[in-house]
Amino acid sequence: MDKETFFQEYKSVLVGAVVLVVLGIALLLNFLLSTKQISIKAGEASFKAGEAYAIQWSAKNVERVGIVLFNGDKAQWIATNLPGAAGKYVWNSDPYQAAGAEYRLGVFAYPWKKGNPIAYSPAPITIVGQKYVSCDDYSVEQGWPFLPGNYPNTRKVFITASTYSGNLGGLSGADADCAKEAQKNGYVGNYIAFLGTDSKSATERITKDGIFVEAEPIGALAEGKTCNRMVAENIQKLIDKTRLAKSLAQVELSDTFYKRLGDVWFGRRTVTTETKCLPILKQGVVGAFSGGYNCQDWAIGKRQIYTGTVPAEADLMRCYDSEGKSVQANYYGAVAGNFDENGSYVIGGDTCDANHHLMCIEQ
Repeated sequence: MDKETFFQEYKSVLVGAVVLVVLGIALLLNFLLSTKQISIKAGEASFKAGEAYAIQWSAKNVERVGIVLFNGDKAQWIATNLPGAAGKYVWNSDPYQAAGAEYRLGVFAYPWKKGNPIAYSPAPITIVGQKYVSCDDYSVEQGWPFLPGNYPNTRKVFITASTYSGNLGGLSGADADCAKEAQKNGYVGNYIAFLGTDSKSATERITKDGIFVEAEPIGALAEGKTCNRMVAENIQKLIDKTRLAKSLAQVELSDTFYKRLGDVWFGRRTVTTETKCLPILKQGVVGAFSGGYNCQDWAIGKRQIYTGTVPAEADLMRCYDSEGKSVQANYYGAVAGNFDENGSYVIGGDTCDANHHLMCIEQ
């Protein structure tokens, strides 16, 4: 069969095939051009409730879109009926937005119906919660005053996590320990130890009085401030806190502050505090006395001056016990906070080889 005869016989077949190919291409192009497509771009991996969060997407053949926040099988509307071509929406999140680490965003063709395209954020999003808008909110819930970190005339106070013997290197060494721990915890300000010596009481060292709040902040507020638990209205009220019964201390102080306050070196706290013949109560020995109240101005970390027979030439201070008996002061000791059998605060003497926390006050 020659070419001419072949084309004449199969002309209609060839024409039909060409038509089918053209139609197929046209249908494919029409499908591709009319298919609705949405993709969402990766955003920040985390943000804080109350902050603005940018949501970006690309939409093809989609006139309007909606945005949903998913947390497991729970969905929360973010926005509806947005122009698909806009490609971006800034979500001003609610300060009370629940925190979570497994959130995902979904952008879909709006209004929603089965079969509509939807795109999900490619990775989980973490939302850091900010439950409280003001310290007043927190105070109401806790039943105790909380003040914002920038409240006028506040002085922050904390009790060290570390404990120390009575050999602190003097007051300057104790102040350095407070400064070191304040820096470690990110507490801004100048902190000194609430400690007294024979020449200057702990109260006299506090030259800047004010409202005392715990240095450890409680959470972050929507406006970026922090809340601090109120401890006392002034320095005298702060000293009064060291004498509270357990039932009151557990209400008025945070758990950590309450526990550490029962284990703190104080030394001579006020100008009326004695400087000599400190009873060493924790030894369980009647008539055990320290010559001073401050571990020799915080330079001694020992227990007894003599552990055996006291030599005749020892010039030790004479003290009088509760029965009026004269005894020798034979210990190195200082005033410290302790708990009694009921868990209430008591102030008493302890030997200088013991270890206690330091109370540090902003000045």
